[in-house]
Amino acid sequence: MVARKMRSVSWIGVGLLLLVSACSSDSETPEEAKANPKEQVQLAQAEAPRQFKVKSTPVWDSWKTSEGKVMAHGAAEIKNTGKKPVRFDSVQLRFQDKDGRLLAKEEVLAVVPKVIHPGESAYVGSTVPMEAAQKPEELREVTLHTEYHPAYKEPAELQVKELQRDERDDRQPVVRGKVANPDRETVQDVFVVTALKDKEGQLVAVIGDYLNRDIRPGDRIGFTAQDDQLPAEVTDQATQVEAHAYHLFVGEQAKK
Repeated sequence: MVARKMRSVSWIGVGLLLLVSACSSDSETPEEAKANPKEQVQLAQAEAPRQFKVKSTPVWDSWKTSEGKVMAHGAAEIKNTGKKPVRFDSVQLRFQDKDGRLLAKEEVLAVVPKVIHPGESAYVGSTVPMEAAQKPEELREVTLHTEYHPAYKEPAELQVKELQRDERDDRQPVVRGKVANPDRETVQDVFVVTALKDKEGQLVAVIGDYLNRDIRPGDRIGFTAQDDQLPAEVTDQATQVEAHAYHLFVGEQAKK
């Protein structure tokens, strides 16, 4: 039995002093550096909410397996609605009931793409057992807790090409494609995240693949994104795919 999808929108504000200080340092002049520190902080606090802001749109489904285990899939599109690039360290998906009780949680380290420019989106998703739930209908909300910072360094560019959506005999969606490295340095340990969307472009689920290989400049390697725990009934309305790739290591780091 599958509890059908609901949607929720949550805004993630920025109020950390570390982030505030980082924003003000980008355009600081020598004269401003000598100004009253309290005035600098107040100015930065006024600017930060406009420059660094993201909007997350979670979706979710829940079901019970033939063995009686209650499972759930949570996914989200995270859009940079601010004025500067942001870099994500992690996202925690929290699965909750109508009273806010935590049914399950999952730490997602592979936020892809890891650096989001203004107007762009990243995707996260995970399938988890809800051991605290007795039935799928108990899941009422998925919320996101994120860690992100200003992005000062442009990452190596990876391109996802030749996307193809297939189905296995059990109707499980499978997305295949190739990751190309047009950069001048070798990259290693690449995460691929694929967003499954319906005909209207709304997010349905997120599946991925991990490539524990080097991709040299000009080369490309294939990937297969799937989630063996995700039933076809959850993804049956998905007709579109969008994929992104991000590396863990680049250049000298990849050689170690």
